[in-house]
Amino acid sequence: MTLDERFQKLGTLLQGFKITDSSLLSYGTAGFRLPADKLGGVAIRLGILACIRSLNLRCRAVGIMITASHNPPCDNGMKLVDPHGGMLDAEWEPVVVSFINCRDESISKWLSEHCCNFQDDQLPHVVLGFDTRESSPALANEVKQGVNVMHGICHELGLVTTPQLHYFVQYINSIGNLCSNQLVDLETIYVHHFAERFTTALENLQSCAESIHLNVDCAHGVGSKVLERFRAYFSSVKGPRRLILHLYNTETENKELLNQNCGADFVKITLNAPKLTPPNEQSIMYPDRWATIDGDADRLIYFRPIFTHYSPSSGDDNRLNNDVKELHLPGAVAQQVELLDGDRISCLFAHFLVKVLKSVSSDRNLTIGVIQTAYANSASTRYLTEHLHVSVVCVPTGVKHLHHAAQSFDFGIYFEANGHGTVLFSKHILNFAENLNVNNPLRTFIDLTNTSIGDAITDILLVEYTLAWLNWSFVNWFSMYADLPSKQLKVTVANRDLIKVTWDERRVTSPIELQIAIDEAVQQADKLVGKIGTSCAFVRPSGTENTIKQFNVQFFRNFSISTQNSIMCSFTSLWWALFPSRNTLSSTY
Repeated sequence: MTLDERFQKLGTLLQGFKITDSSLLSYGTAGFRLPADKLGGVAIRLGILACIRSLNLRCRAVGIMITASHNPPCDNGMKLVDPHGGMLDAEWEPVVVSFINCRDESISKWLSEHCCNFQDDQLPHVVLGFDTRESSPALANEVKQGVNVMHGICHELGLVTTPQLHYFVQYINSIGNLCSNQLVDLETIYVHHFAERFTTALENLQSCAESIHLNVDCAHGVGSKVLERFRAYFSSVKGPRRLILHLYNTETENKELLNQNCGADFVKITLNAPKLTPPNEQSIMYPDRWATIDGDADRLIYFRPIFTHYSPSSGDDNRLNNDVKELHLPGAVAQQVELLDGDRISCLFAHFLVKVLKSVSSDRNLTIGVIQTAYANSASTRYLTEHLHVSVVCVPTGVKHLHHAAQSFDFGIYFEANGHGTVLFSKHILNFAENLNVNNPLRTFIDLTNTSIGDAITDILLVEYTLAWLNWSFVNWFSMYADLPSKQLKVTVANRDLIKVTWDERRVTSPIELQIAIDEAVQQADKLVGKIGTSCAFVRPSGTENTIKQFNVQFFRNFSISTQNSIMCSFTSLWWALFPSRNTLSSTY
């Protein structure tokens, strides 16, 4: 079938797939993300677009992931993955938006403008995966119809995590396009690569004297299925040192449980322990070691249950040892938790790399950079710049911005505070590492990293290896610095585009009254503690939740809770005055 015949058939087919959301759709950080019932018509068009993207790139495989990550079960979303395993090139985002919003009568013209250099015998390749949401299989079937009308080859992966989809797209293109729908067992390749490498590394660590127990809240998402494969692999290992995973919230068949009162986003925002289903409160006990991931396993947060106030103090490595005594009472059931979030993961990895490089390289020109957003806790920024003396770059929220900035360094560490991130390595570093012993800590660290995208599961392995190599406990990790307390406010509005912000999202440009109120709140906070620069605040439209605005403020540690709440109330009053008819819900954490 010629391309013209494909396009003619395509135009006829699309007439039966009307987009239900009448408003113009935008392709954000997470692709398209909406209530699932509004994605009808979008899926088939994205399947077509994936084929066009593949044809543009010499028929290399392009990925489509169907997921809404940490969003509630009623939502879903879709995004494209470029052949290198990373996010869609930003220059192609307007192309996607223009096609999705193109009227039926204009489809032929659009295709003639964007598909003029293709050959009739070219076959595009699309790699398709989805999460456990109830709406995902139907959307996947619609995507396949779009691929089929383009005579594309659809490699169906079924249930996968978002990071797996990115990894598999990268892997498939590295070995050459597959010629049929039959794929090798990619999940086994993924599990064995990372699990075997981690096991070997742990066995060769003399500082690790015994097995590591880790509880994981899986948010009832697809990550539980992958972690079960890792758990089984580690359980088969014979020896005194292994990672023993205890998995919770794994009921993926109960679709309504996904991300509900559990998962990385819930724990990060509420500072509460996740609800365990089936109930097992006695499982969340101090001094247990906990990690939590989100619905598609691209976010990772570590936490520890707390029962008394604990304020870790900063200090040098000489004080960070395993003789530090636990300050909590073991055996009690926890409600609130202390976080080891994306900021602390970044600091942990930066500390590790600074220390390792002193022993493996004399090149003082190697660069280590940590990429943060406005959500980063200021205490982490000070630790990185003043204690580790590494570069810190602040960029807008959204992984595409962090990933791009991280590429400027030999070691580019990026983690959003929500736990989404990874580490990138320059070609110079990768070539250097190839000549190191397989058990060298730097080479091990590189081998355990999924560089295509933030991966909660491989990040768990990186964290556990790094802690074991440093011979650190949770107390040591906490003691790197003391977080400045913070609060968040979320307000649902009809149109998130009402607020305009600067490039780095730290200041509001419209409405200007809002930024004036924020400045006054910050000045009030600084005045009360008697020190300028101890507080910060910002407002930004969410990039993943269609109607959510977020407010974050950090206060001096001794700032009273009552005064914090007073300032928050003043801000909220102004918000409602500015947008009286657009607010449907507000909640404070």
